[in-house]
Amino acid sequence: MRETVLMKGETATLVIVTANGQTEVLDGEDEVIESHKDDRHEAILARYLAQGWEIEEDGP
Repeated sequence: MRETVLMKGETATLVIVTANGQTEVLDGEDEVIESHKDDRHEAILARYLAQGWEIEEDGP
C-alpha cells in the first residue's frame, strides 16, 4: 500500500491511496473523489503537483 498526503494552503488536503493495484483519491473528509481499478498513483500525483499541491507525507 502507498499513501500520499497532499496539502494546498493551510486547510486543503487530498490523500492518494494505492492498495491491491487500485488507486483512490480522498478529500479532507475521507470522501472518494476519484477511483481507478489500476495503479495510477504516479500519474495522479504528478497531475496534482502540477496544479500547485505539495506533498505533506509520502510512504507505505
